[in-house]
Amino acid sequence: MTDAELVCAARRRDAEAWRALHERYLPSVWRYAYALLGNVHQAEDIVGEVMLALLKGIEQMDAENPKISAWLRSVVRHKVADHHRKNFRNQDRLNSAGVSLDSASPEPRPSQRLELAETRDQVLEILDGLPERQRLALEWKYVEDLRVREIAERMGETEKAVEATLYRARREFRRRYDLAEATGCSKVPGRDLPGRRTEKNLPPK
Repeated sequence: MTDAELVCAARRRDAEAWRALHERYLPSVWRYAYALLGNVHQAEDIVGEVMLALLKGIEQMDAENPKISAWLRSVVRHKVADHHRKNFRNQDRLNSAGVSLDSASPEPRPSQRLELAETRDQVLEILDGLPERQRLALEWKYVEDLRVREIAERMGETEKAVEATLYRARREFRRRYDLAEATGCSKVPGRDLPGRRTEKNLPPK
């Protein structure tokens, strides 16, 4: 069934449609949450919240073109941002009380962690702005660590075609990233993301 058909059936409280939606999207939601957080337990918490949001938000989706994947990615980003803000507030309370979680390995300052969260947001915004095929190719290659052959199988294309897509995706990602830094559209610290491979980790052109 197509996404549109599943959404319509889910609105009718069709249990099989809900099961199909979960089976189709839960793995990618989990991978995306884990790529942002780098923590299995935190990712699982976010996934639960996101799938619940899908249940609550199904009525507001465009039945003919629901764009479920993009919608879920947006919800994941918002939930992760909420998670970071909560952690910042909790750490600030501990600092105000003179409590350190680990004196041998102090936590980064709130401002540093905020910069890190902003860097993640910037990279994700750039990825989301890429054409769908380029975005998928980059995520499968540098987040899931798939080989070109495996990506080609997923896309139903030749390895040569996938390599061309990856080349264009890397070039476009770099162009947009450099443009964001040059124009000061958002704060982009000059360092890579831990737990997520960004363009700076990509092979040379």
